[in-house]
Amino acid sequence: MEFVRRVVSALGSREFLFGADDNVSVSTKEGTLWRVDSSGKWVKRWFELREDVLASYKAEDRSKLKNAIKVSKITKVAMTPGDAAGTSFTMTCGQADYPFRADEPADAEAWVAVISKRMRQPNP
Repeated sequence: MEFVRRVVSALGSREFLFGADDNVSVSTKEGTLWRVDSSGKWVKRWFELREDVLASYKAEDRSKLKNAIKVSKITKVAMTPGDAAGTSFTMTCGQADYPFRADEPADAEAWVAVISKRMRQPNP
């Protein structure tokens, strides 16, 4: 949690997370996902997975960092059972489950696959 607090307090700077040179490390995956906010509402966010960080921003311009988590802290990621649309997945960190939703089933499956793969890799 301390990592997330430090990141959010950095005024949403991408440079804080990834460095000023975008060519140094190419994003593994990025795109729009829906997540449940603290009030229980679904909100659309731009997500970017790089190295050991999954960051979410208010919009694609990445000017306002909303949250970030180290992938090494994720204990499980899987498609949501019983989701007829096939667009929902859940990420577990410790004891907490976080629901996500993509616009298309293929997008949800791609996010689950890339996060799962990154979870199996040694921490950078």
